[in-house]
Amino acid sequence: KLVFKIINSPTVLLPAWDAAYKEVGLSVKRIPRDVPTQWNSSFDMADFIVDYRVPVDTMSNKRRLGLGDYALNEHEWRVLGQLRDVLKDVTLFFSHGMPNLAMVIPAVDYVDKVFTTGMLDHNHFDPAIHAAVGLAKNTLNKYYFLTDSSKVYHIAMSK
Repeated sequence: KLVFKIINSPTVLLPAWDAAYKEVGLSVKRIPRDVPTQWNSSFDMADFIVDYRVPVDTMSNKRRLGLGDYALNEHEWRVLGQLRDVLKDVTLFFSHGMPNLAMVIPAVDYVDKVFTTGMLDHNHFDPAIHAAVGLAKNTLNKYYFLTDSSKVYHIAMSK
């Protein structure tokens, strides 16, 4: 929502965003948007926000801009960083080369392993991350079990 407000306010918020970057010596960049049809856009946005925390905090803490509702507290910043870490492994794995059908099941196994590790690491991840990873793992398992009835899968995986 913060991104939408900034981009759609070219006379007030967008210049303030550019100034917030310049104040901390960063080159001006736009926050990537989370696009539902692009699987890696959530990671790109989370990665950007965590890396550029100072200008994001600066923008949301200026009451005159009306963005106080979008300010993150320390706990929310920590959860966002953890979410980025979980999404990073999966994003980097799928970003290397063009996956084909024969790579899908090993890839699903890898993602399952990352999710399982994330679910078991109670010392590192917030309960919200554990819950989200659990839901993602359930969704992944639904697709995984469908492969047993797929003839194309059996042909692709046979050697």
